[in-house]
Amino acid sequence: MISEVPAFKLSYNFTAEEISLLARFLRDNMDNLPEGLEKFYKSLEDSVYNSLSLEEARLFYS
Repeated sequence: MISEVPAFKLSYNFTAEEISLLARFLRDNMDNLPEGLEKFYKSLEDSVYNSLSLEEARLFYS
């Protein structure tokens, strides 16, 4: 018998600061990123990276 997983939904508007902090935290802890969060992490990182100049991105990720 296969039980159905409930359909969870979360709507939240992150501030720019929250996105930046979360992206940096996840990047610093990539080795411990739980399986299944790769797509979320990639979307978050793309959002940050695409909003920065090349110099800002270099500083952010160093």
